[in-house]
Amino acid sequence: MYLAERAADRITLILKIIDVANVKDSQVLQRFVHEAELIAKVKSPYVVRFLEHGFTERYGYIAMEFFTRGDLKQRIEHGVSTDDAINYLLHIAYGLRAIHAVGIVHRDLKPGNIMFRSGDSLALADFGISKRLDETSELTKHGSVLGTPNYISPEQALGRVVTIQSDLYGAGVILFEMLTGRKPFRADSSAALVYQHVHAEVPRLPSMVQRFQPIIDMLLAKESSDRFASADDLIDALGSITRITQSTR
Repeated sequence: MYLAERAADRITLILKIIDVANVKDSQVLQRFVHEAELIAKVKSPYVVRFLEHGFTERYGYIAMEFFTRGDLKQRIEHGVSTDDAINYLLHIAYGLRAIHAVGIVHRDLKPGNIMFRSGDSLALADFGISKRLDETSELTKHGSVLGTPNYISPEQALGRVVTIQSDLYGAGVILFEMLTGRKPFRADSSAALVYQHVHAEVPRLPSMVQRFQPIIDMLLAKESSDRFASADDLIDALGSITRITQSTR
């Protein structure tokens, strides 16, 4: 990954490069091309802006926008207010709605992949292990386990087929972390952590943010069919609970 400037218009961008000559695993190259093709399909202010991609004689490259304000992981480490947490989740849901509308599942939604621009708007980034909902290629075959253990959905952990509800589960983990400053499940090993995602009860929020427990319960439901049916449903639920909260102040 390089910070670069495009000579034609002097735009600062991120340049992701792969040395084709040194790639031993053909799937690595396929994933690189796959990521570029996926990003190019999405046009949304809540998703990283794709600029171009291509190949030289030796290198493959993806050029995408540069984010000047860091990522959500950094903000959580410094503490996120409840109002900001809900606002961030709402914008994450807008991003999910955009990628799901063109048939893409992110599969690795986590704070480190939520980026902020200079105007403080956020966008979903890093589509390296994303897939199309209708995809059946070897890159995402049934039974493979991909994702980050702290944010992985139960179905991903079990190597089952992912759906848009898998991304919503990741959004639930992020919400819990923003509201409490800690992850919902913690363990000494990846295996133990994954086990909790599959089997442990949905954790309880502290009393000061208890009003958001119904949202957490839906997002972190063990069965994907028990979660919100879509990002739009999550957006509606956030709107409803926000209005209720405001009316009781």
